[in-house]
Amino acid sequence: MIDLKAGMSDTELMEKYNISFQGLQDLFGKLVNAKLATRAYFDNRASKQVGLMNNQETSRTCPYCGYTSDEDFATCPRCHNEVSDWLDTVELTKILTGSFE
Repeated sequence: MIDLKAGMSDTELMEKYNISFQGLQDLFGKLVNAKLATRAYFDNRASKQVGLMNNQETSRTCPYCGYTSDEDFATCPRCHNEVSDWLDTVELTKILTGSFE
């Protein structure tokens, strides 16, 4: 988690943890499916790695109700859920470190 938040590239993560590109993508998918991170986080991350700037990077979309705004928001104006790229950092830390106690 620290490495992702620090902005390590896919290549750096694969080398550090000795995993394939597909293994890394599988991990990202599991984090999204477990609602520990948003797909938007990984989409923006991928766009930055290939040097692409698109309209999604300038807008914010609520992962709960789909509300989209050009302005950043911490709480969704429509459904009032807290919006974060990392939805549950405590659970994510447990998964990535293997400490489930």
